Amino acid sequence: MKLAINAEMKQLDAMAMEDYELNSAVLMENAGVIVATEILTRENAQHVTVIAGTGNNGGDGFVIARHLHNRGVAVKIFVIGNMKDIAGDAMINLNILRKMELPIENIKELNNVVRLEKAIKASDLIVDAVFGTGFDRPLEILHRNVFDIINDNSRFTLSVDIPSGVNGDDGRADEHAIKAHQTITFTIPKCGNILYPGCENNGELLVRSIGIPVNLIEHMKIKRNLITESSVLAVFPWRKAFSHKGDYGKVNLIVGSIGMTGAAILACKSALRSGIGLLKLYIPESLAMQITHSVPEAITIPLQEVRKGVIGITHFERIIEESQAADVVAIGPGCGNTAETSELVRRIVQELDKPVVIDADGINAIARNTDILLEKKSTIVMTPHPGEMSRLIGKTTEEIIDHPVEIAREYAMKWDVVMVLKGARTVVAAPNGDIYVNTTGNSGMATAGSGDVLTGIIAGLIGQGLSPLDASRLGVYVHGRSGDTSAEQKGEYGLLAGDIVEGLIYTMKEMALTHKR
Repeated sequence: MKLAINAEMKQLDAMAMEDYELNSAVLMENAGVIVATEILTRENAQHVTVIAGTGNNGGDGFVIARHLHNRGVAVKIFVIGNMKDIAGDAMINLNILRKMELPIENIKELNNVVRLEKAIKASDLIVDAVFGTGFDRPLEILHRNVFDIINDNSRFTLSVDIPSGVNGDDGRADEHAIKAHQTITFTIPKCGNILYPGCENNGELLVRSIGIPVNLIEHMKIKRNLITESSVLAVFPWRKAFSHKGDYGKVNLIVGSIGMTGAAILACKSALRSGIGLLKLYIPESLAMQITHSVPEAITIPLQEVRKGVIGITHFERIIEESQAADVVAIGPGCGNTAETSELVRRIVQELDKPVVIDADGINAIARNTDILLEKKSTIVMTPHPGEMSRLIGKTTEEIIDHPVEIAREYAMKWDVVMVLKGARTVVAAPNGDIYVNTTGNSGMATAGSGDVLTGIIAGLIGQGLSPLDASRLGVYVHGRSGDTSAEQKGEYGLLAGDIVEGLIYTMKEMALTHKR
């Protein structure tokens, strides 16, 4: 499923009208009918208040009011702002309501919001049709007060397209923005419907068609995509009954250091649980026994240490040589931030002609000399959290959290890598500018080791034959879904990274069964 920004939706509407001769009034009518139909399915929606703005979103609200009235619902309409600003199709539909003699009140000042508050308290349902996707500025004091009244008094709020006060491009939300119980968005979701913090204002999100041709959406070649089960099932690794471990790939992991053996264990377990056939772990020799006891299924390769718990460039040639038999190499989780290990990471990036997944301290090593990426010989997948991304690009963590899509896309295109920017909405960015946004996962996954699990999953999927991009798309989806599976049983507060690994067993099983059907 595609994700759009405001400008793309305007372009889609314009092309539908110009190329397909779809009248704009028809699109507004369709939008209104869809929302009204949804409201009419609710048994307790006998008294509805429509709160409209002065733009096209308000026009949708006028259509909704008309259809509800025609079906016997008691409807009141409040218009927020100067009604002189209403024009075009919105004005046509407002005039229809006037001729139908429906109650319409105009709220232009703070001193006349009392009647609005009374109407909201007496209503079963409130329709928010004030701004829609056109919102991109600070809220005025009138709107802040109106929205506070709605949020404080509405029994059920339904927002049209996007909750008013949420930016459709990036999900930024004014603190007074509408907090809907349900949002019906049209044609395709907007980034603001999906990205935090605005997505929390949606309530239940429904996506409905208003008649824009599907092939027109395809023609637009929108770069942003929503990761869904159906979109990743197409690349899910299929297992044959007649097979052996060599059929399911070989992964080499270079992970772990003093005090960080847990990262190595989690990465190993998740790679194995993703379905990989053979796993080799390169580890400082003093730590090898701990790993063997925890993950006996992994082949441990103890490496002589530069100093206790630290490996360095002396092992470079051996790792390169032995990695020729592997399908993918993952490096970084728990490796430590030493100069010796960092140099090893950079040399591997320069010389290895296999896909490489880089996380944690591996990313910190790249941050010291990003130009190393210009010398890579194969596809690189990088999986930073916002703090690591901050070190890579020199922007604040807050900037990265506020603009994850743009930042991930820019980095992937500039350095020709697959960028997996982790977060509440993990973003996968391809070198060609394509973006994939994941919605699985929960707050319980904000725990130490969660990223190490993701590294193992992505490496395991590449090992099973998926491209680095497909492995990243599927990897973030199953990682989040595994966390959701575990959270259903254990809750989010006490969720551990090891629980995500356990959830992975069931996620892969469920998806395999779906795949077979």
